[in-house]
Amino acid sequence: MKRPFTLFGISSLRERRPNILLNGLRPLSGEDGSLHIALFNGNPAEGGFITTYDLSPVNQVLKRRSGHFPTPAQDFGRPFVGIGCYARDSGNCLFLDESRKLALAFDGVIFNRKELISAIGADPRLPDGLIALELYRNSYGPESGIRRILEMIKGSYSLLILDGTSIAAIRDPSGLRPLLWGMTREDLLFASESSSFVALSSSLIREVGAGEGLLTEGLEISSIRVADGVGKKCVMELLALARPESMIHGRPVYEFRKLLGTLLARAEPRKIDIAVPLPPSGTIPALAYSSYLRIPLEEALRPCGQGAAFPFLANPHVLEGKRVALITVYLRSGNFLRKTTEILRGNGAREVHIRIASPPLITYCPLSGTGEGNDYIASRAGLREITEQTGADSVVYLSLRNLKRALGREWRSFCLGCLDGHFPSLFPSELLPAGILRSRPPVLREIEERDLFGDI
Repeated sequence: MKRPFTLFGISSLRERRPNILLNGLRPLSGEDGSLHIALFNGNPAEGGFITTYDLSPVNQVLKRRSGHFPTPAQDFGRPFVGIGCYARDSGNCLFLDESRKLALAFDGVIFNRKELISAIGADPRLPDGLIALELYRNSYGPESGIRRILEMIKGSYSLLILDGTSIAAIRDPSGLRPLLWGMTREDLLFASESSSFVALSSSLIREVGAGEGLLTEGLEISSIRVADGVGKKCVMELLALARPESMIHGRPVYEFRKLLGTLLARAEPRKIDIAVPLPPSGTIPALAYSSYLRIPLEEALRPCGQGAAFPFLANPHVLEGKRVALITVYLRSGNFLRKTTEILRGNGAREVHIRIASPPLITYCPLSGTGEGNDYIASRAGLREITEQTGADSVVYLSLRNLKRALGREWRSFCLGCLDGHFPSLFPSELLPAGILRSRPPVLREIEERDLFGDI
């Protein structure tokens, strides 16, 4: 599970800082997709303009796709400003106006597209990012543009706007899309995740508030709010989307995922010999799971490189005759875990028990990149069918009840739609999965009835 878009921006008092955009985007990117970068070149009073670059991250090495990215010695003036974004697959996240005076990095979905396109007289095929850029451009100034976006756009989004030597960072009133800001002594930074700040040895200040816009000039920053946001938080950020070193919703992601692994271990109904994480998502819960049960954590599955028929190689020396707990964060269709189970058995595992450090994923989310389609096995099957589909000896999920307890008293401020089917009212009905609430999925009823997990 991967987030489709991530954002990063910098306003710096130092000269010659173009590479910091790459260093800030690296922790937010994957091996596929592309990086899109916009830098302001020159003085706006003297006809400065924005230059853009498209690059491709391959095995964490950035290769130039088009344009010539500036060297660290190139002088971009004082202060240096720039924004960038990572787009998975072939998505587009960076938009430039015709005058090359404005650029916008966009992550989100606009619900009222038709209404806005009619209001600005634009082409119905206009991308969401260009709609936001057009609203900002046709305002009386940066503060007016921020207010116009927050007041007129209904949707789930976070965005960065490069306007000369200024950056506007905006997060919609729902707060579902993450956006944070941090600082060093000479840099002001924005990012989708605090892992960027860790990579740059900078300090996380706070999240951009739901329904808030921040406007920067150098290291000066001002806040603009049009209304208090409802502040719904996406639970999948904590479960799977965010990087382990990040802080999301005021919580260390690493520690939260360890807590979920402990919950799995506390009510383990079987005799287990070794814990095996399914890389990469299962590694952190598996650490806590094995520690609580005092059993070995074995690296029995290793990536075998691109082009292989199956992404992992199994180690028969640690699997022979063992009862294995395969730890993962979520289960979608079951086909991949069935193949993994076969690989483990074929290399000597005596038993394979799948342990999932989250409640059943019963449907896609149209906003958070959990994928569309109807291949969610938990939406239609019970535990016995899921166990048969995966080829495991047993399957155990974390319960919704215990996830809520792990989230604490503020669990109601989280969107749990992909886990329980109850999406916030701010989502238009036409975007939601059809019929998800007509009948409660069998697996949810079974987990509640069996009460598999004790209190924390």
